[in-house]
Amino acid sequence: MYRGRVPLSPSSSRSQHRTLHDRAQLARYGVSYVRSVCAQAGVGINETSPDEDVLATDCDVKFREASVNVQVKCTTRFTIQGRTKSWQLEPSWVEKWSDSLLPVYFVLVTAPRDFEDWIEHTDLGTVHKTAAFWKRFDPNTDQASITLPVAQRLTADTLATWHSDMLAAFGGVR
Repeated sequence: MYRGRVPLSPSSSRSQHRTLHDRAQLARYGVSYVRSVCAQAGVGINETSPDEDVLATDCDVKFREASVNVQVKCTTRFTIQGRTKSWQLEPSWVEKWSDSLLPVYFVLVTAPRDFEDWIEHTDLGTVHKTAAFWKRFDPNTDQASITLPVAQRLTADTLATWHSDMLAAFGGVR
């Protein structure tokens, strides 16, 4: 019976099979984590091609009526504990997000420092040892950074809030 993590043998060591550098691996994992939450909620997601990142967003969460834009950052700098997480915003992001007529969300995915600890495979299932926090971008504020309350955890239920925000951008009309 399997218990704990899959051990890395010398023939499958990280350096021998790995094709992504650390930052790219974090970025892929962050978007994949958001994708898994959307899948759980039954909501579509379209990832922005890196060469087409003209709106400073990584993906669109697709509702029936319209989509919302999402910028995803993944980091090992924070733990799940605490009251808030803060992230520096690039001025070009703020400028692009401010032009959007639909809601734009910032999602911060926090992962353990060691990639082997991101996901645990046990007999009972697979567990992400990760959390994500979100905040809607407010174009009426001049922001150099964004502060995300730990209470705003990204879950399947979050997408109902995002859907309501999107509908409100159209005056709540369906």
